[in-house]
Amino acid sequence: MKNKFIISGVFLITYIGFLIATLPATLLFNQFETPKNLTIFGVTGSAWNTNVEQVVVGETSIQKVNARLSFWSLFTLTPNLSITFGDSFIAGPEGEFVLEVSQNTVQLSDLKVLVKANEIAQQLTLPLPMSAQGDVELNVSNAEIDLQKGYQCIAANGSAVWSKAGVVALEQNIKLGSFNGDIGCEDGALSLILSPKNDLGLTFNAYVRKGGKISGNGFLKPSAKFPQVLNNVLPFLGNKDSQGRYRLSF
Repeated sequence: MKNKFIISGVFLITYIGFLIATLPATLLFNQFETPKNLTIFGVTGSAWNTNVEQVVVGETSIQKVNARLSFWSLFTLTPNLSITFGDSFIAGPEGEFVLEVSQNTVQLSDLKVLVKANEIAQQLTLPLPMSAQGDVELNVSNAEIDLQKGYQCIAANGSAVWSKAGVVALEQNIKLGSFNGDIGCEDGALSLILSPKNDLGLTFNAYVRKGGKISGNGFLKPSAKFPQVLNNVLPFLGNKDSQGRYRLSF
């Protein structure tokens, strides 16, 4: 008798999971409240295999999103989704990650994102027209977001690298070396802390806070390796302080 109950229970869970997984993806999306700065376009497929034409987060557009639901995760009532987005032939970031959703939190793991540095630079307020070169690569081994507290960051562990960094400004191609940063959480915000070991003498912290608000602050203190051609840009940054630093923020 006990075995019959177990078999019946497994069958029932499997059947319910099958029904959920084959529901139209648009129907499931309508059941969840998304952040105000996030807009989703062109949802097709089922919960089992969902395709999204475009996701817009703030001023960033993410193309060709695909989410595949793990069948086995339905047994634990914490849906597990393998998500990919973008590709090398279209504008915007490309990458992949695993998303696990529970009642109170969202867990991200194995996040890998590659984005052109210039796509980030064009969203910033710069002192003069310039374009950025190279790629920015983000790697996050794990991150946890609290849904009950307005998408606050609970924990995160990752890194960011801008390799072959450079800019084109004042009609010159300027090499900047490389930049590295650590991704984590700080007072409920997702944080990126730039390593001060760079040729510009740049220290900078960037944050993604509740509601998707992005901010950043830091200083530029030209070092011995500071590109001479960029000295003409310094007056546009304002007055330097007593320590020879120019304040930066957005």
